[in-house]
Amino acid sequence: MNKVGAIGWPIEHSLSPVMHNAAFQALGMHDWFYDKIAIPPDIVKLSLRELRDHDYIGINVTVPHKQAVMPYVKADAVAKAIGAVNTIDFRDNTGTNTDCAGFMDDLAANGIKAAGETVVVLGAGGAARAAVYGLAQAGARILIVNRTMRAPNI
Repeated sequence: MNKVGAIGWPIEHSLSPVMHNAAFQALGMHDWFYDKIAIPPDIVKLSLRELRDHDYIGINVTVPHKQAVMPYVKADAVAKAIGAVNTIDFRDNTGTNTDCAGFMDDLAANGIKAAGETVVVLGAGGAARAAVYGLAQAGARILIVNRTMRAPNI
């Protein structure tokens, strides 16, 4: 069995297992299984080791763990620049962030060019970090609007 999943706290609401397992079945990948694993913030390091030891191939990472997992994986350049990992491959203990590529690919698919444009980003959470990085790389001018100064370094 090829095991993959998502970690977060809370994670009970996640529909990722339903979507991924349906896709696995539709693609004939009957030996794949996607799970959701609730991990309290104070045991992230131990939990990563446990998942690796229990033959998980990789995981998606969601709140509040995207920054907390970084010291325990070999983060690629994109994850380092964003300051957050959302995908871990246990086969080589690497971490990346796919949020930026997903956001920028969606803009491109809809014919939206960010270069030279002024873009307003509402919020300063984890997804905003990835969006801001992608927009900056594309040459956009960025204005971040947030309720608080909770993320002043974004």
